[in-house]
Amino acid sequence: MKTELTEIKPGTGLGSILFGMSKDQVRKLMGEPDEIESNSHDDDDEDVTESWHYDEIEVSMSFEKSEDWKLCTIAVSDPDAVLNGKKPIGMSALDITQLLLELDVKKPVKEDWSSAESPDYHSITAEELEMVFWIEDGEVMDIQWGPYFIDEDTIRWPMNGLKVV
Repeated sequence: MKTELTEIKPGTGLGSILFGMSKDQVRKLMGEPDEIESNSHDDDDEDVTESWHYDEIEVSMSFEKSEDWKLCTIAVSDPDAVLNGKKPIGMSALDITQLLLELDVKKPVKEDWSSAESPDYHSITAEELEMVFWIEDGEVMDIQWGPYFIDEDTIRWPMNGLKVV
C-alpha cells in the first residue's frame, strides 16, 4: 500500500483520501482504478453506487449518485493498514473488540453472516466510528467505513472548507 494510504481515519478517510472527494479528485491522487463496478440497490435511479477497486494496494472506494458522486465508503484489506497505531487486518475478533474499546466504542455489534461456503463469517460493527470489520475463519479480512453523520440524513463531510487540487 502506498505509505500515504496506510492510516485509517474513522469518519475522515484513508491517509490523504477524504470522504466527500469527487471522482476526479480521487483519480488525480490514485490514478485509474483496476476495476469499476456500478450497481443499484433498488429500482430508484438515484440509488446507484460506483465502486472503484485498486487491486495492488487492496483498497476499494465507493461513490454514491445520491450524494453527487462523492466518495462515501472505503474498504481496505491490506495488512499494512493502520488504525490507532495497530494493524487490524489479520487480528482476531477479540483483539478487534479490545481495539474498539481503546477507541471508546461502547457496544460493538457482532452479526453472523455464515453460509455453507463461509461457515465462519461474521462482522463486528462500531456504529460510533461508522466502521464494519469483516471476519472470516477467526481473522479480520476487510474493514469498511464511511463519514460521520450529523443526523440520520445529513453527512458530516470532512471535505467541507478544504480545497483539494
